[in-house]
Amino acid sequence: MLRAVLIDDERPALRMLEKLLQDYPMVEISGMYTNPLEAIDKIAAIRPQIVFLDINMPQLQGIDAASKILDQCPDADIIFVTAFDQYAVEAFELYALDYLLKPVAKERFKKTMQRVIKKNGAIQLNSKGNLAIKCLGRFQVRWHGEAPVKWRSEKTRELFAFLLFHRDREVSKDEILDQLWPEVDYLRAVHQLHNGIYYIRKTLEQYGIDKSLIRIFGSYRLKLGAVDLDVMLFRERLEKIKRGPAIADLEAAEALYVGEYLEGTDWHWAALEREQLSRQYEEVVIALSRAYMQQKAFNSAGELLERAFNRNPYDERIAELLMEVYSMTGDKVRATRLLSEYTRILKEDLGIKPQESINRIYASIN
Repeated sequence: MLRAVLIDDERPALRMLEKLLQDYPMVEISGMYTNPLEAIDKIAAIRPQIVFLDINMPQLQGIDAASKILDQCPDADIIFVTAFDQYAVEAFELYALDYLLKPVAKERFKKTMQRVIKKNGAIQLNSKGNLAIKCLGRFQVRWHGEAPVKWRSEKTRELFAFLLFHRDREVSKDEILDQLWPEVDYLRAVHQLHNGIYYIRKTLEQYGIDKSLIRIFGSYRLKLGAVDLDVMLFRERLEKIKRGPAIADLEAAEALYVGEYLEGTDWHWAALEREQLSRQYEEVVIALSRAYMQQKAFNSAGELLERAFNRNPYDERIAELLMEVYSMTGDKVRATRLLSEYTRILKEDLGIKPQESINRIYASIN
């Protein structure tokens, strides 16, 4: 996975780059900033391989920003984005792997990404590579570098996700009907189930997915072959962490968790799995942030804990660890902001006050 940071003082330009990068699942957007000074402050903790950087920004010119970024991340590839060709040529000669002219054309962007991927030894764009199934975050099935599978309907998509959740075991017809069509007339529900299985098979075949990769046995048993399933990869890392929590394994597990299980869906059968994975992710965050703190990598710990707090502001362990980071770095401003936000959320949402321990940590900051 290649980490990318996008820096442009114009939000529409950031959204344009974000949309273009959706076609490149091997690239993870690790930060989007309209203020280059803020980006520079966080760049060392993110350690991106790619930085898309606007040349003309009021806070700091892109060429100066590139110099500061490379001081902290010398191996990062800078790609300048500009509306003025004369600046692009100068910048390209000084720092950049490539440059893009606004508005960025899709074909020109593809050439840039080919250079990036080739340089980083990642998957070539002219090869399908492995089939990837993403359940952490928005649910997708796709070849690397290609658009995801388009399902005939939302119910067909849910049916595939349900069979995937119960992969490698036989799921009875009645169990599927109870979970996916609980309020539909039985005969009508059976008809919809049969249609759903038919359209899943047809969709996978049309997308070029061989039966050795995804196969539905009989009617209701789904089996995976050599497929990159993020949930499976996440849990494999958790097993390695149990045998010995190496930082590399903690970082790999944390990077895989890009969002909640089947994020954006209201499929009730997925709720327990979503909650369990979320708890496991929080344990990874806590272990990894403590490892960073032991190494005095406070920027990395703070960045990680801030993301975790924004995702779940109710976990007092995360809030307290983040306050400890601010205490160790003497960052009274961020500590004050955290305590105020944490207190407000607990009062408004739960009607309770923070534990006294977080107040003691805050009081210890000089």
